[in-house]
Amino acid sequence: MNEIYEQQTTSKEERKRMILAVILSTVIVSVGFIVQSVLFPPATQQQTTQGSDQAGANEQAIQQEPSSASPAKALPSIIPISSGSSPTADIIPIPATEEHHIIETDVVRATFTNAGGELVSLTLKKHKDLRDSRGGVDMVVAGSQGADGLSVSFGQSSAPMRELMNAQYLDDSKKTIAFSRMFEAKMAGSDEKVPFIFKKVFSFRDGEYLFGLAISIEQPEGKPIFLGTNGVAYRIDLGPQIGPRFDQMPKNADYRKYIAEIDGKKKKQNLKANTSDTIAPNASWVALSGKYFTFIAIPQAPISAYEIATAQDPLINQTNSLGLLRSTFSGSSTTDTYYFYFGPKTSAELGKYEYADKNGFGLSNLNLEDAMEGSGILGWLETILKFLLNVFYRLIPNYGIAIILVTVLIKLLFYPLTKKGSLATARMSELQPKMQELQAKYKNNPQKLNQEMAELYKREHYNPMSGCLPMLIQFPLFIAMYNLFNNHFELRGAMFIPGWINDLSLPESLVNFGNFRIPLLGWNDLRALPIIYLFSQLMYGKFTQAPQSTQGNNPQANQMKLMMYGMPIMFFFILYDVPAGLLIYWITNNILTIAQQILINNLMKKRKMAGAAAQAAEGTPAAGAANAGPRLATGKSSAVDTKAKTVGRVPAKEGFSERVTNWLEKQAGEAEKASGSAYTKKKDQGRTSGSDRSSAPRKNKAKK
Repeated sequence: MNEIYEQQTTSKEERKRMILAVILSTVIVSVGFIVQSVLFPPATQQQTTQGSDQAGANEQAIQQEPSSASPAKALPSIIPISSGSSPTADIIPIPATEEHHIIETDVVRATFTNAGGELVSLTLKKHKDLRDSRGGVDMVVAGSQGADGLSVSFGQSSAPMRELMNAQYLDDSKKTIAFSRMFEAKMAGSDEKVPFIFKKVFSFRDGEYLFGLAISIEQPEGKPIFLGTNGVAYRIDLGPQIGPRFDQMPKNADYRKYIAEIDGKKKKQNLKANTSDTIAPNASWVALSGKYFTFIAIPQAPISAYEIATAQDPLINQTNSLGLLRSTFSGSSTTDTYYFYFGPKTSAELGKYEYADKNGFGLSNLNLEDAMEGSGILGWLETILKFLLNVFYRLIPNYGIAIILVTVLIKLLFYPLTKKGSLATARMSELQPKMQELQAKYKNNPQKLNQEMAELYKREHYNPMSGCLPMLIQFPLFIAMYNLFNNHFELRGAMFIPGWINDLSLPESLVNFGNFRIPLLGWNDLRALPIIYLFSQLMYGKFTQAPQSTQGNNPQANQMKLMMYGMPIMFFFILYDVPAGLLIYWITNNILTIAQQILINNLMKKRKMAGAAAQAAEGTPAAGAANAGPRLATGKSSAVDTKAKTVGRVPAKEGFSERVTNWLEKQAGEAEKASGSAYTKKKDQGRTSGSDRSSAPRKNKAKK
């Protein structure tokens, strides 16, 4: 009986202990889950998805992290250590609440949070935000899911670090700050977890838009640790966008593109919406660049790849992110150095990092100026135009007036070519009757027609390309001007006419329609400069086009007429949203060309009248005035012309217009003197023999 009683007592105690063990296990597991959810929340997605079409590489990487539906698998391989949880946990005290820390230099103001040691704002103090003149440009733009201001995450696809970190300024000037915290990771070649110190140190300098970031990993006891997921120890991300916000700017006012320096060569890469790509790890730097400002990442650590991605965002419309993937690490300690540039795209700033003594970090030969846009093979021409623009701006501090003065200077330099083209156009109109005769005669024999046309040009000493050459030569100038107005940083925010043209780098606007856009065109502004351009271009064609009155229904004449009216209308739509500075240049050029053409037309009209008067004085029919054509083209004044200028005229005092016309006449004669001498000699010989033949009948009649 005693044995049975003892067995029953033992079984009851075992049941009690079992029940107690189950209860304690349940409590421990429950508390463990609660602690885990509070201290180590599951990874959260940082980018907004817009549907299945936006399943880019970054989104897939984020979704690889296990969801909270399976908490037993949600434990990350690297976890933070809380205070008091281990003997080494109290080495670095952990703050209880999120705090913000500021570093300020003479050119930037950077704001950090101790939640992950992230950069939440970086304001350029000397460059105003055009949407809000009271503040500077903020280069860190937050989207609908916040921002990743150089956030760090362990592995390739982990969520950004958001744990509170210890923050400490490392110098009295408060231009260097360190964020640190204890984490736990597996030892190299073992499943044992050991603590390590993770630290981010940001260093700034006065007068520089570039700053340094040092990331250090240290195991206090010198034990080797392993950091790596899919070949990546950790990654640094910037996103979802850099400033200034261009989603609220006019169309074509700004852009975003990726640029990399690979093996000393510049490589551009544009991404379509909702796509991602990688850039080779041998790139010395990678930039996310806008029209006037840029972000450049310059790693001095082993990089396995650069990831770039774009997506749609309901708050900022478009996102552009850049990630730096650090290669797997195994060891007891390491320090990786990175440099980041947030600032303007100017040679003065980017050029500092070509010479070690020009910057506070001792960097050299980085070729950061490759992040700027240029005219390619016409870069030298853009440099000259920029120099001239700055010279005139120093004389008159208004870039609009400087653009006009540069245009006047260019027009004066190109005047000989313009004059030659105008004379060639007039000569072409004189040859039209002969050309039409040939076209009618050989309309069924194109080969013979081309031969006869070539003979006609040779006989009349006319080059059909002489009228096009001036325009072809000026075309590269227009391309360089276009790039200059799009890329010249000093034009950003430059005012010409207050209240109307407030920014030469943007399209001007008379009336804004708000959210309404003109159907098909997509315009939501009424602009005056494109309309003025259209009118000036039509007038330009009217004054520079050869007369078509004698051409009848010639198809060539109809084509020329279509070009004269069709091209300006087409360019009106193309140039509607271009920077105001470019249209000011083009309008000024058209006005100067029209004025110049009026003077040249007056010059040619006077010469033609003089030739007709001279022939009338000799008794030649008035219809022979057309023979003065060669003299108009060559610009030479014969003895007959001189006589025509004096016969029947009363000397009068010359006015300003007469002096200008005479000067133009003199210039035209000198410009064509060499090329027209042979032709004039031939015509003089023909005129002499003709005079002999006409005088012979008069002599015979007198004898009779």
